[in-house]
Amino acid sequence: MLIKNINGTAERLPNGYKSWQEFWEAKTGLKAKHDVGGYVKKANSTDNSWYIADITYAQNAKSEPYEYNSKLAKLRD
Repeated sequence: MLIKNINGTAERLPNGYKSWQEFWEAKTGLKAKHDVGGYVKKANSTDNSWYIADITYAQNAKSEPYEYNSKLAKLRD
């Protein structure tokens, strides 16, 4: 799926989580492979929800949509 980063975010971690990677792991049941839990939206979609994705620093710096092939952890609508 194509995703796009949401820039300028500074959401506080939900209670009970020490990192966005821990949040992503708890919500997806997977083990994080990368160092960044990035805020993203689905690109070219009517779904305007915010998600946390297990991405790299390089992906987190992208301004254009890019392909993502893992699960997303829904953060908010």
